[in-house]
Amino acid sequence: MPVRRGHVAPQNTFLGMIIRKFEGENRKFVIANARVENCAIIYCNDGFCEMTGFSRPDIMQKPCTCDFMHGNLTEKEAISQVAQAVFGSEERKVDITYYRKD
Repeated sequence: MPVRRGHVAPQNTFLGMIIRKFEGENRKFVIANARVENCAIIYCNDGFCEMTGFSRPDIMQKPCTCDFMHGNLTEKEAISQVAQAVFGSEERKVDITYYRKD
């Protein structure tokens, strides 16, 4: 039996369902792997790429806290709150300034 990889592999059918659900709602999003040290981004949709100006290869495997989008006006407290929410598995509402690639 051939090895199946990517979004067609049985273990990724759940991810495929999530992607299809949110793609249909015109949302911009990333999906990260919480089982790796930096919660690396494993998927980003076209809407997220268009919104941020980053290409998919620029985004993939970056930390899901989107450190690559921080700039001069990104507050340290907001960065800390986002990291605490992601790595502490708690829900928070944070106003944060992210920058497009350009």
